[in-house]
Amino acid sequence: MSMPTDRPASHRVAWLGAFASAMAIAAGCGPAFKPPAHPPEPGPVGKPDPGPRGPVVSGRQIMVGEMCPQGAGGRPAVIPLMMRTVRWSDTAAEVSEVVERGSIPRWTVYGTDGKSAGAFDTLGVADVGLQQSVASGTYVGASPCTADAGKGQRSEEPACVAATEGCGLAVGELTRPDDPPSSPAFPVGGACLSGDAIAIDVDGDGQIESFPLASALDGIRGPAQERSAAPTAAAACTPTFKLFDIKLVRPPEPGKAVDPKSLVVLDVLGVLDLDGDGRKELVLALRFSTVRTVAVYSATSLPQRLELVAEGQSGHR
Repeated sequence: MSMPTDRPASHRVAWLGAFASAMAIAAGCGPAFKPPAHPPEPGPVGKPDPGPRGPVVSGRQIMVGEMCPQGAGGRPAVIPLMMRTVRWSDTAAEVSEVVERGSIPRWTVYGTDGKSAGAFDTLGVADVGLQQSVASGTYVGASPCTADAGKGQRSEEPACVAATEGCGLAVGELTRPDDPPSSPAFPVGGACLSGDAIAIDVDGDGQIESFPLASALDGIRGPAQERSAAPTAAAACTPTFKLFDIKLVRPPEPGKAVDPKSLVVLDVLGVLDLDGDGRKELVLALRFSTVRTVAVYSATSLPQRLELVAEGQSGHR
């Protein structure tokens, strides 16, 4: 599925209130969002947009994004990437409109341990040159690249800072604009690199599903539309909520050798049950040479089969 190319008209939405002071966040953790550059090396090839994915479903109505502590002119911001209502949608205009209506008043921001690192409250939107407006507001909490170290302390993971530029997974629940903000809990899980596969217990039954890295990309330089698990007895690794710097190579074009510059880096941004069906979704980031895309995979029918349900382009590399 291609990334949306239509950019809605710039919205000059007034701030609804002054920014509150955020709690201390690790220095240097969080870049400003910026439009993708255009170096000569190509990224994923675009595909026709089929519109909303999958059948009409029930369950939680949520939005997935990334929070950067300095995402909007040095202030905290969340770039909204995709949402789940009656279907998954990653159309930039639709996602932006929901945020502008005030339907995502609060986002839970996750640390590297799968626990809440803090909460972001939406005050308005800002145009920072991306395909969609970003949610502007206040963030109270710690860096998304930290984990609870006990006794009120937090430990930072350098690999997270290098891979995400200090940004982190943010999830908000759709509500009516006049409803008070809430911070619902989303069951979390973990993944790990076991040999040449990502191992994850999708449905929490104690049985590990192993998804080969070779199936992560399709033949036209993009996230695979679906991934099937290989049989495995157990994973020889310890699952964690996030993983970073998994090296992939894009499949070469027919008749051509593998280009050394075709390296793609995969990061697991989170493993959690977003839709409330008891099976974990896998939120991945794929770092190509020119762009970074975030993809959500869901086991819509069987835990051994993950389907690409949404894909959004991040505002940082």
